[in-house]
Amino acid sequence: MNKKGKCFIIVLLMLFLLCGCQGYRGLDEMVIVTGIAIDKTPENDNYRLTFEIVDLTVPVKEMGLKGQVIESEGKTLFDAVRNAKKRITKKLYFGQAQIIIVSQEIARNEDVGIIIDWFLRDVECRETMCFIISQEETAREMFEIEALTHPLVSTEINNILELDQEVTSTTLCVELYKAFGGLHSEGEELALPVIHKAINNGKTVGETNGMAVFKDNKLVGFLPPNESKYYLFAIDEVKGGILTLSAFGEEHNISLEIFENKTGASFDYKDGKVKVTVKTDTTVYLGEVMRPYAPMDEKEINELEDIAKSELKKNISNSIKKVQSEFGADIYGFGNMIYKKDIKLWKQLAENWEEHFRTLEVEVESEIEIANTASLK
Repeated sequence: MNKKGKCFIIVLLMLFLLCGCQGYRGLDEMVIVTGIAIDKTPENDNYRLTFEIVDLTVPVKEMGLKGQVIESEGKTLFDAVRNAKKRITKKLYFGQAQIIIVSQEIARNEDVGIIIDWFLRDVECRETMCFIISQEETAREMFEIEALTHPLVSTEINNILELDQEVTSTTLCVELYKAFGGLHSEGEELALPVIHKAINNGKTVGETNGMAVFKDNKLVGFLPPNESKYYLFAIDEVKGGILTLSAFGEEHNISLEIFENKTGASFDYKDGKVKVTVKTDTTVYLGEVMRPYAPMDEKEINELEDIAKSELKKNISNSIKKVQSEFGADIYGFGNMIYKKDIKLWKQLAENWEEHFRTLEVEVESEIEIANTASLK
């Protein structure tokens, strides 16, 4: 057999090793879900699911992306998902879903771990979906708002949350797998982003509104944006945002733009007591001075840095004290830090960690450097 014949046989045999796309479905065979809202029905305590889907009945090139809503009920989440098929000709596809919004009622009265469990078990759902708590009466209401920058509400909410750390640092996009980790970590409680409705130019839109605090997997309260910012400082999740100060005899007349922040935490155990130290090191730019223009000298810049350090330290401390006294939920992971670094000590503290956390001494140390005043510009 010549060389060409041998090559032909080899190629022919290799074809049998190739496989097609098993389980492949075209766009015309699926209903693409972009977001899910989860509520309970008052009549029979069933789960009521609301799905935002991509409307493929209109030509995308001419009309652009459009969304519509499908509702279904069931005794369990999976039951409600499958029951949606009674109203549509194709099965729901969750591979592109970006957010899950849960109602306050469910978050307060049920273990949110049950919801997370189903979505992580389902093969189509992405572990990176953002898990959100609605401050409205129902989660469904968030799909009734008007999106300002994107035709799909789910995508707009997801984008707002993902970029918040770099712009305002008042909330955090907690992905599904991270929420699962938070629920099952020693010495740590869960905190999730919050969204509610707001009025913008006469239209009802969605707006982030701080963080939801959980204890024993159930919602116990909220941190508003002006407090959740300092929670993010404490857990090293600040990547940008603005710090406002009062200086030169005026109220809130200075704006500092956060360029970089690093937070570290440590603990010390002495005489039967635990003391936690939280250290923040922040680089900022001077972005606004509300007074007649006058170049700042080194003395004024140093004065501003001292004021900023004092304000940041005070606000982080107050945020921690509020969570300790009102919620008793260690959303900062101080207990988890002890668990990872001193397992013997943690075993002594674990059983009564809530009591220890409520009375825990937390010292905050803050350093701030104003790296740029934009005076030359």
